[in-house]
Amino acid sequence: MNRLLRAGIAVAAAIVSTAVPAAAVQTVPFSDEGGLIHVAVSVDRQAPVPMLVDLGAGVNIVSERLAHLVAYTGKYTTMRLTGERLDLPIGKVVSIAIGDVGIGDPTVGVWKGLVAARGVDGLISANAFRDRATTIDFRGKQIVIEDAVSFPERRRTATYVPLFLQDELNYAMGVFARFKFGNGKTGLCEIDTGRSDTVLDNVYAPGGIASIELDGAPQTHVDAPKVKFDNLLYDCMIGNDFWGGRTITLDILNRGLWVQQQL
Repeated sequence: MNRLLRAGIAVAAAIVSTAVPAAAVQTVPFSDEGGLIHVAVSVDRQAPVPMLVDLGAGVNIVSERLAHLVAYTGKYTTMRLTGERLDLPIGKVVSIAIGDVGIGDPTVGVWKGLVAARGVDGLISANAFRDRATTIDFRGKQIVIEDAVSFPERRRTATYVPLFLQDELNYAMGVFARFKFGNGKTGLCEIDTGRSDTVLDNVYAPGGIASIELDGAPQTHVDAPKVKFDNLLYDCMIGNDFWGGRTITLDILNRGLWVQQQL
């Protein structure tokens, strides 16, 4: 784990309660466009607009076209993948719903260049799933908000690995897990569903990497993976290509990631 991540991973005090399940299991379909997770999202009960589920976004974000709905409270500063600083106005909307599923915390940042850069009107971050066990089914192209019956059944057939959190003031969230790259190389990587590819810091470039595997889930092993190298703030960013054909469940409250192999 390198650079700012050493200081940036702030794990909250141990939590012994289980993730708060939805009153009933809820399913939201998504479309896979360019390897990204596109969902229809309604802000303040307006007509739904296209957004991405981007677990690497840090905070929920809306475009300038929705900025008139935001009651501003301050500023959110973050560092992008390559170290570029990004300052976003931040505030609250009345409500956000992915399909029919409401998000508990309506805090959002406003990114003026979002539509031009990503072609969507918003990004749904890991913070949206902070208090509920949530499954992303990449093969079935659906997001499942688990309930008290479905979540234990999901865990019964899945493999658990620890989830590491970058938690900022309860409104921004990054999720990380440890990966192995063969030949003794490992890294603490951000799970970034806002990208399709996998990028590793240049420190891993000499000699390349032999494989990639989620540490603790050997069934995810991939030999000779296609990866990119760049000068990153983090060890690595794991995009959606790695998760293809799999199902992952985020249990953020208990810092757990559950993986089901469906290849």
